[in-house]
Amino acid sequence: MERNKNFFSLQMIVEGGIMLALAYVLNMFKLYTMPQGGDISLSMLPIMIFAIRWGGIQGFILGILYGILKLIVDPYVIHPAQLILDYPLPSAFVGLSGISFLKDKKEFRGYLPMIVIAYALKFVAHYLSGLIFFPQYAPKGMSPAYYSFIYNITYLGPELLIFIVVIAVLWNPLKNVLVKQK
Repeated sequence: MERNKNFFSLQMIVEGGIMLALAYVLNMFKLYTMPQGGDISLSMLPIMIFAIRWGGIQGFILGILYGILKLIVDPYVIHPAQLILDYPLPSAFVGLSGISFLKDKKEFRGYLPMIVIAYALKFVAHYLSGLIFFPQYAPKGMSPAYYSFIYNITYLGPELLIFIVVIAVLWNPLKNVLVKQK
């Protein structure tokens, strides 16, 4: 494919819109919902696929848009900093999954470290939000820091494992489509 000199091409914008819509639809089908917010769903998968196909910066931007969409449709905001920590920032971090640590962009193992790092960053954002803005949910005698850690790892850990398995299974049949389109 001929190298596109524009940072955003029409094809990228159209695919981004489709992936954004698909992410929102997948968010409606939750595998598990936590009592005080957070869930396990496949909603981040289209963001990851877009990021792998087009790059980490473009994935980061699409993640921000997805976070804003979730904020518009189903907001729970108690503070402006909490809004940022719970909506655009975590999904933007997932968009960084498109960064590969290998020169060969057709190797799944090159993306795996960044997928884990992206989810670790998403965890940190949710952890800080829980620690700072929702310490009242910690059971009596339990540190809010420990509670926020356990609460967020309970759903983000399994979601990360699901994504790694799903992308690994899809990688070989789709690797020619998934490679970056620079």
